[in-house]
Amino acid sequence: MNFNEQYYRGIPLKLIDRNYQGYNAKRYVINRTNQNVWIPNIYLLDDGTIRDNIDLDFIFRKASKQGKLKLAGVKDPYERVVKRRLFN
Repeated sequence: MNFNEQYYRGIPLKLIDRNYQGYNAKRYVINRTNQNVWIPNIYLLDDGTIRDNIDLDFIFRKASKQGKLKLAGVKDPYERVVKRRLFN
């Protein structure tokens, strides 16, 4: 298993060491905190490495909406920017 730190769009992820036999996904901690995400095996190699050129945005958008990225201290790439207009 690949327990080294991996990056997805600048977000540091590390595979949690546990028995994944019979599971359809693997759990990763975000930025060495207690915040975590589950990534389905279809997007991973057999050793838990994230595949190249794969789109995992749907996982991290959900984590962003749940506030996990903010709690993990990661700059949220999915945060909506609201432009304010000033009226004279």
